[in-house]
Amino acid sequence: MPDISSARRTLCAALVGGWAFAAAAQSADPAPDFPSKPVRIIVNSGPGVSTDILARQIGARLAEQWKQPVVVENKPGASGTLGADFVAKSPADGHTLLIGVTNLVQTQFLMRSLPYDFSRDLKPVALLARGPNALVVAANAPINTLAEYIALVKSQPGKHAYGTYGNGTTAHIWGETFRRQAGLDTVHAPFKSSAQMLTDVTGGQIGAAWPDLASAMGLIQGGKLKVLAVTGSRRHPNLPQVPTFAEQGITGLEPYGWYGILAPSGTPEAVVRKLSAAWVDAVHSAPIHARMVEMGLVPAGDPYDAFAAMLRTDTPVWGKAIKDGGITID
Repeated sequence: MPDISSARRTLCAALVGGWAFAAAAQSADPAPDFPSKPVRIIVNSGPGVSTDILARQIGARLAEQWKQPVVVENKPGASGTLGADFVAKSPADGHTLLIGVTNLVQTQFLMRSLPYDFSRDLKPVALLARGPNALVVAANAPINTLAEYIALVKSQPGKHAYGTYGNGTTAHIWGETFRRQAGLDTVHAPFKSSAQMLTDVTGGQIGAAWPDLASAMGLIQGGKLKVLAVTGSRRHPNLPQVPTFAEQGITGLEPYGWYGILAPSGTPEAVVRKLSAAWVDAVHSAPIHARMVEMGLVPAGDPYDAFAAMLRTDTPVWGKAIKDGGITID
């Protein structure tokens, strides 16, 4: 008869060896020759904004890890399309990346034509963070809930305005979506910047505003603003007492604003995997995670495939909201 114990030992050894080989294969560098030269991170907005801050902080970490310079370049203009177009037309070798936000998917619905096609010319690398918006009023406003705000506006049709940080922004899209959902007669008041908008809402010059929470968190925590509701599918971890719009019967505001890294579409899969792992690892590191939370962001650290899946789900929602609101920027 065959030695069953010996056979079992042989099988176990083979399995262990196979698992060890699989683990080694998974941990191996998918692109050992990358990067072979300095890496450029293009910020499609000006210096000092949240994307610029994240690019510089994470870029410094990657430069140390890769032993190659990581250079952050600001290329603002044309609602972020100049920087996006530059990366879309750069060599697809992973050495030129784009850090951007939700307007990258929104502009294709807001503008009649673009010099690039977002889904064709850019490839998701990593989702860094989510950035909800909120409907806020001044701390001394005579309302404390979303229901009270809706009742007030309905009692005075045409006499209320909502502020945003510009035409065609996420704030504008959500402001119009909310207006339609709640059946409100309000006026859109676009500002040139979040800072101007927040100054006017805290001072009572405008009754309500739609900041991104990264811009408004300091004023909220300082007791200068009241938050009536937040966008997204979950409550913000910094504001667990504030319900989402969906919890209060207003639907369609579930997609999050996002911060992500993208590469030219022809970038090799192995390079994308290496880039994705590096950016995800950076987001999960203690100092960068803490900095994101401090900025009012919700850290994500999702790899390229999860980022791509989110874009496939959320992009049609943005398109419908923009179309239904009749929003354009050209």
